Amino acid sequence: MKIAKITIITGIAVVVVLVLAFAVLGLIFPTDDKGGGSEAETVSTDVARVLSFEDTAPIGIMGVSEDIVAAAVSEDTVSEDEAVSANETVSDNEPSEVSENEAELQAEGKVETVSENEAAEEEPEPAVPDTPDTKAPFFLVYNGSPTIKVGDTFDIHKYMGYADDVDRHVDLEVSGEVNTAEVGTYALQITLRDDAGHTTTQKMNVGVAAELPGGGGGGGKKEEFSDFINTYKTEETCVGIDISRWQEDVDFEKVKAAGCEFVYMRIGGLDDGELYTDRYYAKNIAGAKAAGLMVGIYWHAEESNPQEVKASVDYLMSVLNGVELDFPIAYDWEDFLHFENYGMNISDLNNNLDVFVDEINARGYKACLYNSKYYLETIWPSAAKHPLWLAHYVSSTNYQGSFFMWQHGCTGRIDGINGDVDLDVLYKGRL
Repeated sequence: MKIAKITIITGIAVVVVLVLAFAVLGLIFPTDDKGGGSEAETVSTDVARVLSFEDTAPIGIMGVSEDIVAAAVSEDTVSEDEAVSANETVSDNEPSEVSENEAELQAEGKVETVSENEAAEEEPEPAVPDTPDTKAPFFLVYNGSPTIKVGDTFDIHKYMGYADDVDRHVDLEVSGEVNTAEVGTYALQITLRDDAGHTTTQKMNVGVAAELPGGGGGGGKKEEFSDFINTYKTEETCVGIDISRWQEDVDFEKVKAAGCEFVYMRIGGLDDGELYTDRYYAKNIAGAKAAGLMVGIYWHAEESNPQEVKASVDYLMSVLNGVELDFPIAYDWEDFLHFENYGMNISDLNNNLDVFVDEINARGYKACLYNSKYYLETIWPSAAKHPLWLAHYVSSTNYQGSFFMWQHGCTGRIDGINGDVDLDVLYKGRL
């Protein structure tokens, strides 16, 4: 019993000594606790390091060609898939702010979640490549003249997306201010800075208006499928369409009768860490096959690391369930407006594509990349290694790389679909 008492007393003494030691260390090395504040109405001259930002509405793009706009498989898919909870409402009238089907899938218990904490524990962030950082960071999307309504909050992150070839967390520096309470035009200077000290600077003129201008027209000139056939159907090509839930109920018998030969469709994707199935996929794949159309699928990608890519492929395969396809499964990354939020550099993005292709090939299917001419020439060096589905909204593409399919436009009209649809040309013998 004496030994037990001595042990207890000794243990208490050790605890007291440790507490005193930590207290002394706290005085010598105090922590730097920077609390968050509320969102300001003014962009000041202070330098801000941007690590995350809110969802955005569709924007105009300054100083780029129509190729950038073609970075979406459908005319409205650039930001259509933002996740919502099961208690929120999915509205087709707000494609940039809500997910297309997460609410209903969550209610049915069909949405799986990729945990960021689990990803961090199981697969730590890869080391920055040893290659020297010789290039400046750059804007992936940039609107140099946004307009907001007087009294609204100005969120600069809604009007740009940016990246670096090596640095995963580019600094954003903003000089100037915007007075959202007073109508006028306010000049800002936007600077990107990477860890190596390279910088890129752009000007931004922010308009504050009493009223915002009305919406645009009908979304561009409509192209009848019969005219599309007459222009692009040859002995070496097939003509088809690509669809998602935005086309809603499709009459595939009418689509086939109109001269369509194949259909690419969205199977699902990853949206804010949640895996989902396009709510019309099951109906689309069954209807297209029943009508005798060739079929392919594409995946809406937002993975930030190889582990998430592998989880996405597992989910995709569970939905596909062994269905035979006529074309490669397309990897469709479109979230360039939000790219800096993913903690990736351009090499990481290309590596994710390589992992996706390898994982798909290992399951007995083929894979390809879908993207626009602008981004293919800017940030996708891995594109040359894989089959490519090119998006370029022109009458005749001048893209110099190899591709097996060309998305020609997004305002096609065909019997069997209400509204616009994407038009595609398949080149025989290129796969």
